[in-house]
Amino acid sequence: MPDRRSHRGPHPNDRALFAPENLPALRSATGDLSWLLERGYVIQSALKLTGDRYALTARQRAAVSRCACPHERALERARRMQPSAALANAELVIDGFNVLTTLEVALSGGVVMVGRDAVMRDIAGVHGSYRSVEAVACATRS
Repeated sequence: MPDRRSHRGPHPNDRALFAPENLPALRSATGDLSWLLERGYVIQSALKLTGDRYALTARQRAAVSRCACPHERALERARRMQPSAALANAELVIDGFNVLTTLEVALSGGVVMVGRDAVMRDIAGVHGSYRSVEAVACATRS
């Protein structure tokens, strides 16, 4: 049955899929996938191989694929990062679509990860045109 939620919060299985005891395997899978990508493997083949090795679900594979990247790409992104002081009075172009969806996921308690390139990503799987969704109160964290 397809997931018909009208918000970008957590998937019903996220608590179990991304529980602390699963994080070491997800991190190892991300490292392995990144290693394969560095050696020229196609993402689909490499993700299947890695996901099968760690017995990952489709949602866990999506998270791993969003967090993985070749080392050189992570270094290039790090070289382009600027301290906030360098942005004062500068023109800044922002991809609002991705910012909005990631913020919606985070504020509603969904899964947001930091990839190997230090970029925050969600696994909402939103493509195409933006549409507003039902607001969901986020649980307070201690």
